[in-house]
This record gives sequence, C-alpha cells and structure tokens, in this order.
Amino acid sequence: MTLINYLTRVHFADGVLEEALRSEMEHHAKRRPLIVVEDGDLGGAVAERFFSSFPIRTRAETFSAIPYRANETAARQVAQAYRHLDCDLLIAFGSNRAIDLAKVARIAIAYDEPISALTTEQGGAHRIKKDLPDLYSVPGVLGFASAITDYTRVGLDVGGQAMLSSRHLIPTVTICDPTLTMGARAVDTATAAAGIFARGVDAFLAPGYNPPADALALDALGRVMPAVMQVLADDTIPARREMMAAGLNSSLAMQKGLCAVHALSNAVAAVAPHRIDPSALGGVLIPELSRRYEEINLPRLDQIKRAVRMPKAGSLGDHLSEFLADLPLATTLSELDVSPNLLPEAARLASEDRAIVNGPLHLGPEENLDILRSVQGDHRMAVAQ
Repeated sequence: MTLINYLTRVHFADGVLEEALRSEMEHHAKRRPLIVVEDGDLGGAVAERFFSSFPIRTRAETFSAIPYRANETAARQVAQAYRHLDCDLLIAFGSNRAIDLAKVARIAIAYDEPISALTTEQGGAHRIKKDLPDLYSVPGVLGFASAITDYTRVGLDVGGQAMLSSRHLIPTVTICDPTLTMGARAVDTATAAAGIFARGVDAFLAPGYNPPADALALDALGRVMPAVMQVLADDTIPARREMMAAGLNSSLAMQKGLCAVHALSNAVAAVAPHRIDPSALGGVLIPELSRRYEEINLPRLDQIKRAVRMPKAGSLGDHLSEFLADLPLATTLSELDVSPNLLPEAARLASEDRAIVNGPLHLGPEENLDILRSVQGDHRMAVAQ
C-alpha cells in the first residue's frame, strides 16, 4: 500500500492573507514570528496588509539577507536570529529563495549537527522528524516551486550542494492569495509560467502510481497557457487567480518526484557565475526534453497534448517552443549568458542528481551534455548583443 498525503493546510482565496495569518497564529498561539523575505519584496500596501494581520501583542522580526541559493551559513544566521529573538514561528514570504532558506533554517534551528549530516544522501529523509519549528509560506508569483514541497537544495559549509528532503519540511501552512501577485513584472510572470510547464511535464512523466498528482499536473498544464497570456494582456485578479492555481497544482504534483528538467536546471544554475532562476532554465529545457520524449513514443504525451489543447499528431516540443517564444523569456542558454564552457560540468552535476533517474529517459553525462548543447544557441551573438 502507498500513502498519498495532500499535504498540509492551504488557504486559497482572493484577499485571504489577513484572515489566514491571524487565524492560524491565534489557533497555534504564535506571537513572535521571524519573517524571511528578500529585501524589497515586502513593502507598500502589501506590507501594511501583512503586518496588520498579526494578532494583538505580536512582535514580528525580519530577516532579509537572502542569498541567491539557500546555503548553510545563511540558514545558521536565521537560526541564530530565531533563538536570540525568542521567536516561535518562521514565515517565508514571496520568492522560492526565501522559502528554501526558511526550510533549511528549520533544520538548523532543530538540529545542532552539520546540515551535511542530514542530507538525503545521508539518510536525512528518515532522520528529520516532527520537531522542526512551524513554517508558514506565503508565496508570490515566483514562490510555487517551494511553497508546498518537501525538499530543498542547500549549499554546504563543507563545499558543494546537496538535497534535503523530508515530509516534515513541507510548510505547516501555505497561504495562497492571488492579490499579492498583482502588478508583478511581466518577466517574473512569464518565468513562473515556464516553471509550471517544467514541473507539470516532469511530474506527469515521473514513474509511480499517484492519480491525484497526475490529475494536478495535467490541470496545471491546462490552466497555465491561457492564464499567463491573460495576465500579460490584462493584469486582473481572475487572471492572477488562474496563474496561482496552476502554480499550486504544479507544486502539489511534485509528490511524484523530480525528473530530468529539475536536475539539468539546477545543475546549470549551480555552475553559472551569475544568478539564473531555475524556472527560466526549465523554460529553455522543457521543449527539447519533450522532443526527446516524443522520440521514444511515450503514450502519456497524448494526455499532455490534450491538456494543452493541441492536436495529437503535432509535436509537443514544437508547440511549447512556439508558445514560450511569445513570452518575455530566454529561449536558449546563450540568451541567459551561459557559456558553452560550463556545460560539461553542468552535465556531470546533473548526472549525479538523484532526480535524473526518475524519468522516462536514461541520462548520463554524455546524454545530458547533448541536451544542453542542443539548447545552447549562439553564445557569441548573445554576448555581442
């Protein structure tokens, strides 16, 4: 028998932020939250709504020194602030980066041993228990890769990156309020859509029998195309609601596990000398990976084609390429200023990622390098531009 657990408490409604935060904090008697948020992500009217929603006599503190990738040093800084300020709750607001750092900080708060001793490779999935501090996640437009998942990557003090994975890492509460994403930049909205595509296809093609996850993945894929175009044309609450629903469902679907696009995206992001959002990399990679899936005649691709309303006889990879090309996104690694010299190392890192074996293709370093080179584009032209 297998267990399908969906997954935590989720509040989803327009304008639900205030009611959800207040009710959850009052119910659990929380009065000293530490808010983990990127500098500049919590301001203006949103900040006023956020801080006014706390119960009476709440003393809120903020940690905003968020690194681009969650790392052990920053997590221990959060843990130190949490203890020093006598906090009783973590609230991660906005981005995947903030939510991922808060997840690692939960472990740093609960365990004295090095984070490296609690990675997936070291059996952390069984050793990370329920004694983690509570975490409420409040995702923004770029927060759904992490808002309701049970894993995160972390840069270790001993060097390198590792995966942390445990069902206890899933945020205690997730608050989905589409009004918080109103006015988000077009490029961030498009990047979010690319990530939804990547997670949806990855999750649906992952092995394992999980009908709820399959249905959620297909629903996310069916919603995201019309939703992102509607948002970019007319930034309305109904359009933002559909985008948030697609993001939530793609995140819930990842209970089936991570696949090739996750391994490759994170490997490229790890070797790049500058910041690249893994969702943007997912948008570059998913059309090419879809073509590779079509080459081995995966029957499940027909269901994805129906979900995105395209003919059964058409090419899913070409369809995704054409659609993503209409968004304000890079379509090649060169456009993201990724040098071809970095690709062999990225291919090697991806081959060492456990996610690479959780999909329909058998990919080693050579196959990974071939995929990355297929989406490289002309780096010289990109640099010249």
